[in-house]
Amino acid sequence: MIIYPAMDLMQQQVVRLKKGEFDSKKIYTSNPLLQAKLFASQGATHLHIVDLDGAKTGIPHHLELVKSIKQETGLIIQYGGGLRTEALIVTLLDEGIDKIVLGSFAMMHPSTLQSLIQRYRKRIVVAIDVKDHVVTYEGWQKQSTLMVDDYLISLSRLGVTEVLVTDIAKDGMLQGMNLDLYVRLKKNHPTMKIIASGGVTSFNDVKSIQLAQIDGLIIGVALYEGMITLPEVLSC
Repeated sequence: MIIYPAMDLMQQQVVRLKKGEFDSKKIYTSNPLLQAKLFASQGATHLHIVDLDGAKTGIPHHLELVKSIKQETGLIIQYGGGLRTEALIVTLLDEGIDKIVLGSFAMMHPSTLQSLIQRYRKRIVVAIDVKDHVVTYEGWQKQSTLMVDDYLISLSRLGVTEVLVTDIAKDGMLQGMNLDLYVRLKKNHPTMKIIASGGVTSFNDVKSIQLAQIDGLIIGVALYEGMITLPEVLSC
């Protein structure tokens, strides 16, 4: 299982939201590069970055910062938020961002998604943001008519091999994970790599996800609030 420390960027600051609500932000640091270097020094190999301004507006706001983090830390960067044109996605991949996370774009442009997967294969991750088993999009602001299992089936047919599933009701709330959701998805879609996100509060959450054979885990607030430490998590 891969551990992804999370870095959500808004106005050049590292923040976290509660349930994806933009007016609920809490600022953790105004120096994202320094935070990324700290994660690297603690043993992280991967970093999950979300451009929240980009997710809200459809226009990325932190590309230069992300490039600097990649260059100065050597971390494997998984990046998403506001990537809604094929040209921009291709540019980022060609410039060395390791993995691109596509949410709204993947839902709205399935044929282009399929083309990108054929070209870049495992460097494309599709984000599935879930609220009451229904897929949301555009920075969690709109609700689709798709159930998460149905969406996973359609993505698999397009060649998608890895998804990032966030339970919005748990994200940023420090109330524990929706373990049942991830266990069910892994059981129903065993060939799909699943990265879990939302609600980690303790080392026990990490162990539970690991025992469920989930492929990756994103941890944000619990690290920033000191509820668990990255070295502790990586030890398992």
